[in-house]
Amino acid sequence: MARSAAAPGGVTDISRTIDAGAWSPYQIAAVFIAALAIILDGFANQALPASIPMLVKMWHVSRDDFTIVSIMGYAGMMIGTILFGIVGDKAGRRPTLMGCVLLFAIPTVLIALIANIPVMTVLRFVGGMGLGGCMPNAAALLAELTPQRYRPMAVTSGIVGIPIGGTLGGFLASGVPAEHWQNLYFMAGLVPLAIAVLMFFLLPESPRYLAVREERKADLVKLMAKFGNPIDPNLPAVDSLDKPAKIKVGVGTLFSKEYLQDTIGLWGAMFFTLLSVYGVINWLPAILGEAHYPGPMTGTGLMWFNVGGIIAALGGAACFNTFGSKASLIVLAAGAIAASVWLYFIPLDPTQSATSLLAALFFQGGFINAVQTTMYALAAFVYPTEMRGAGVGWAVGFGRIGSIVSPLVGVYLLHAAGPHGFFAGFGVTMFLSLLCLAMIRKHMPPKGATIAAAVPATES
Repeated sequence: MARSAAAPGGVTDISRTIDAGAWSPYQIAAVFIAALAIILDGFANQALPASIPMLVKMWHVSRDDFTIVSIMGYAGMMIGTILFGIVGDKAGRRPTLMGCVLLFAIPTVLIALIANIPVMTVLRFVGGMGLGGCMPNAAALLAELTPQRYRPMAVTSGIVGIPIGGTLGGFLASGVPAEHWQNLYFMAGLVPLAIAVLMFFLLPESPRYLAVREERKADLVKLMAKFGNPIDPNLPAVDSLDKPAKIKVGVGTLFSKEYLQDTIGLWGAMFFTLLSVYGVINWLPAILGEAHYPGPMTGTGLMWFNVGGIIAALGGAACFNTFGSKASLIVLAAGAIAASVWLYFIPLDPTQSATSLLAALFFQGGFINAVQTTMYALAAFVYPTEMRGAGVGWAVGFGRIGSIVSPLVGVYLLHAAGPHGFFAGFGVTMFLSLLCLAMIRKHMPPKGATIAAAVPATES
């Protein structure tokens, strides 16, 4: 049985206790449940682009009519990411994550019951708030449930649920007839409702969140016992890697001298990467449909874009452990640029084999999604516990501005440069993401390197 780590002054150091202990089956199960929420988040998020070719046919509208729906959905995600990141820091990761799952699941089900764009726009905005709120809380919870040596893989394996959910959505969409488009939204909404019930009974609170709240000491003692790392209930609990709980942290702290360069780099990389990934996802099914590919191909293209993301993100997480995050992310971003250039030269001709097109989408989606998903692990590493939810939330929230403008950028590229210029244009945005990643100072170190304690936050 693991022993709690003693810190100077006769206190229990929760961070060191977790890092020194085994990754228990209970912790692994909790990470898996959180990852399920992220998978369904990814599915619900991509239900709209997957359904656009169907709705164009059944509602007798144009592709561009859904631009406002996409924009408002991503606007909701931006607000939800920032708002619920802060709420998670104050109220706890567990209740906030459960609430966000319900907030995106219920509007998704309701979309299946309506048949007009204005109502869909409102429902996507509300659901988008829940979708956005899942990200910072899941990333923080996954990081804080896991020993340091497993943390990059755990966080990325959970966040990689985004492309897993997108793959599931693309696969199911390829088999849904246009006249039964409602089934896509029923599936994307009802299953998360069931997962929310599962989370209520099985998902624990973050032990590092509990450690800095004396009034939750009894909950912490019970939780650490379940982890197989029992602690002495008579000793005070601390988190030595982070600042004292009484220090008030505001958004200004993210731009203090200690975090300024990292915050700017993270925000820029999130912006350009989310612009790229959602720019392609928004319009890929519609582009393939307008190129007269058969109906199943529109979902298949989206599926392979996401399949690549799953494989590359897991590979990127493994590279994090060996080579560190800086080298890994720069190589992944360079791969996304190369795949975008490749797509520029592939003809969109349904009379020819689609193998090259699907392969290029596989690599483009792989590298772009890999950068996006692994950046959550990096963001969780950059900031200490008391500002982690807010730090990740603000970074992703700013990145959501990229997703908000992505429908407009996509439409502009399509009208100005055609579908091939569309793909190449997102190679340019990934180059800008690469530059931002290179400026971040506090990257996850290569294997064997020493990890310094977090810089204490100051009042703001």
